[in-house]
Amino acid sequence: MEKNSIKNDPVFGIGKLDEDLEGFPYNKLVLLSASPAVGNEVFGYQIIFNNLAHKNKVLLFLNRTSPQSYITEMKEYDFKPATDLVIIDSYSSVTGINATETPLNKMIANPYDGTEIKKKLLDELDKNYDVVVLDSLSLLIDSFDFDYVLSLIGAIKAKISTKKSSVVMLFTDWEYEQENVKKLFTAVNAQIDIKGVEKRVIFGQYFAVIKCDWVNKTSFSSALFKAIKPGGIKIYFPKILITGPTDAGKTSFIHSASKDAVSVDRLGGTIALDHGNLDLEGYKADLFGTPGQERFDPLLKLLGGEAIGVILIVDSSRPDQFPRAIEMLRKTETYGLPIVVVANKADLPNALPLEELREKLHLGKDAPLVATVAEDLSKIDPNEPTKLKEKGVREALMALFKQLT
Repeated sequence: MEKNSIKNDPVFGIGKLDEDLEGFPYNKLVLLSASPAVGNEVFGYQIIFNNLAHKNKVLLFLNRTSPQSYITEMKEYDFKPATDLVIIDSYSSVTGINATETPLNKMIANPYDGTEIKKKLLDELDKNYDVVVLDSLSLLIDSFDFDYVLSLIGAIKAKISTKKSSVVMLFTDWEYEQENVKKLFTAVNAQIDIKGVEKRVIFGQYFAVIKCDWVNKTSFSSALFKAIKPGGIKIYFPKILITGPTDAGKTSFIHSASKDAVSVDRLGGTIALDHGNLDLEGYKADLFGTPGQERFDPLLKLLGGEAIGVILIVDSSRPDQFPRAIEMLRKTETYGLPIVVVANKADLPNALPLEELREKLHLGKDAPLVATVAEDLSKIDPNEPTKLKEKGVREALMALFKQLT
């Protein structure tokens, strides 16, 4: 990402958070609260990277690892921080790492001296940083106690009230006394929980905005995510089902949406499944396509299991197949899930208009219905899936992602 030519307001750099919270205003404290099984470090990397890329002045208080290791970890996610990141290093001295103070590397001589830490941090805040990241608040609690940390947060809040600064604090709840944790949550303007979806083991991760005092909302959505190397935090949908009758265009849709899609086929027809994964505008998803032939119906329920959203592909020129499309939804047991209907082959002479198609499929007036067409029918390779135009594919995917978030 290249730097913009002008300075911007602070950002999270994670599309869903910036959208839901309507940005990241100055003079606010945000707590990223993770459960022990889920790391929150990548959120810090991404926030730092994107704000530096927006020409915002960033300060990092670091007591979790050395600055060198921190920068190396950022680079693993393809976040190459600019040379103007200022770090207060409260780690190196305690480990004996030979480090010297520079304009970009401010040293804490004694990381067990709470007075020194507070003074160094508050003095640095006088230099008008746009964004301040504390990594990690939990280690400050472990080194001192909750009373010290709450006092520090209060001092930071008072300091930034007269500055154009926003603060992000990374916290892991290591089964602390919940009364103390509640006091911590009360002390901040916004709380974002980062947790695992558990079913005997952690098999997914999600973040959820628990509170935010600068947005007029009574509730906030949550989102599954993955930390991708490279790429960082991506909203992640582990199973999107692509279904529909034979030759409707399911394979074409998946191959058009994914760069590395695979299909199990015989004589041009899918006999088992299609699979692809996509990365689109901060969203990542795994797509699973069903075969359309009735003899494979026993597979439909299996393939529909654990799906969190459905794209139903129909051939706009084949209304005789619409009852089959509706029946496939029933057999996959995906009724009630977010769904988008794709009217493929919409440019054929006998294709039905979208409103007539909506009526025949018994779709509600608000159900997303998106037309798709092939890129160039004159260049179709019978041995390759037909590619669909990007506009329709993207519109269908974003309509589903909007429902899922």
